[in-house]
Amino acid sequence: MNHHRVPLLAFLLFCPSAAMAGGFAGEVLYSAGRVVSSPARISKEDLPAIGAVAAGGLALYSLDGQLRHGFLKNRSKLNDDISRNAEKLGNGGYDAAIVAGYGGLGLLLKDPYMQDTALLAAESFLAANTAGTLLKYTAGRARPYAEDGKRRFTPFKFKTARTSFPSGHTVSAFSVASVFAARAESTVVKVLAYSLASSVAFQRVYADKHWASDVLAGAAIGTAVGRWVAAKKTKSGPPSAMLLPVYSPGYAGAAAMLSF
Repeated sequence: MNHHRVPLLAFLLFCPSAAMAGGFAGEVLYSAGRVVSSPARISKEDLPAIGAVAAGGLALYSLDGQLRHGFLKNRSKLNDDISRNAEKLGNGGYDAAIVAGYGGLGLLLKDPYMQDTALLAAESFLAANTAGTLLKYTAGRARPYAEDGKRRFTPFKFKTARTSFPSGHTVSAFSVASVFAARAESTVVKVLAYSLASSVAFQRVYADKHWASDVLAGAAIGTAVGRWVAAKKTKSGPPSAMLLPVYSPGYAGAAAMLSF
């Protein structure tokens, strides 16, 4: 997770009344706590969906090596240039600037809906990254470039080369994109939001920073938390975002699931 969030903090300082009125800090802590503690709230009705998500993640995990090889074979100057630009969309500083800019525009236009969307996106970003970072250090998965193989898990090592799962850039991109998509009425905006976030996921594998299963997990976590945060504003029933541990021989990770 990128800790450069000066633009986002600037927005919150620029609009303290909006942040305080919505209990922003409390909402972030509540959202993060709900996601991290979600395994304690599993019901029998959740089990089929959990099984399906876990099966999908394990299937992609089995292909991690082949997918990495395929991306590495398709390196080119053009793809490198595209990769460098796509990486910015998952960088915490750039995401914060987008949220801050959108919120600032909402203030200038006196548009409460835009201001609410910006605060929800900020809440989703911080809550999703809190959960994602905890999982990173708990799983301790080796990054592809470490050349230790996809099965190398060394929990609580606190080293960059051991924080592959899940992809923090992908968590960030989807946590923001999913809020904008959920709040938008335009199909074009929804498609654009998720397309830009998906470009970050592909970039992380192309740059050899993450395995494919890492970015899938990051996308699932970011989307689940983002849609849940957005739903709190519009739904009367309690939505739930779940982050569930998944263990099998040679694999330790998590599955993210959203329900309403």
